[in-house]
Parts: sequence; C-alpha cells; structure tokens
Amino acid sequence: MRAIYAFLTLLMLVHPWSADAGPKRPSDTMIIAMAQQFVLEHFDRRPEDYFDVAFDIVKIYPQPEPDYWAVVGGFMSDSGNKNYKPHAFGVAIRLICADHGKPKCWQPDKLVIDQKIILNN
Repeated sequence: MRAIYAFLTLLMLVHPWSADAGPKRPSDTMIIAMAQQFVLEHFDRRPEDYFDVAFDIVKIYPQPEPDYWAVVGGFMSDSGNKNYKPHAFGVAIRLICADHGKPKCWQPDKLVIDQKIILNN
C-alpha cells in the first residue's frame, strides 16, 4: 500500500497538472507576433496593406516585471511604387491575462517608430 501511495505522490509532483506547474510563458514567436501587430496597427496601415511590410530580425528583452517584454527590431515598408524604406521600432508589451493566445490579452505600454514616441502609457 505504501508503494502505491508513494507512486501516486510522485506522479502528482511530476505531472504537468500539479499545483506548482502554473501557466506557461508565451513563446518568443507569440511575443514577437503581438509586438509586430501593434507596430502594424500604429504605422497607419490598413490590414490589406500589411503584406507591404517586411519585418527584420527582432530582439526580445525580458523586463523585471513578470509578463512584460521590450521588443526591438526593424522593418521595410513600401512608401509607394515599390519604393521600400527602412524603419526601426521598439515596443514594450505586457501580457494582461492568462490566455496569451488571444490578442485581447496583450497590451502595448510603449511604442517607438523611427525614434518617434507613438505610445507612452
């Protein structure tokens, strides 16, 4: 009987649904995608024009607060007649609810495009 109790206790400790597991951190891909979405929305682009923007390499900087990141990178945007112009961006982004797969759970606190402050909450 002790062996069964020990086995069940061990199973509860290592199984992902144990009390210590907690919610998972969103993937870097999700963090980047949400930051880029906020850039697109604030860059004065209609959703049908999003394909005219090409993002470059991005860097994620975790912040001291939990569920808070700074995302910095660059992108090229068509300024007319396939004349692409480089841009730089920075977004401070916060996860505000547990379901990080839903856009409503993300909030931009700061947004900078080409050294111009767009949003500063």
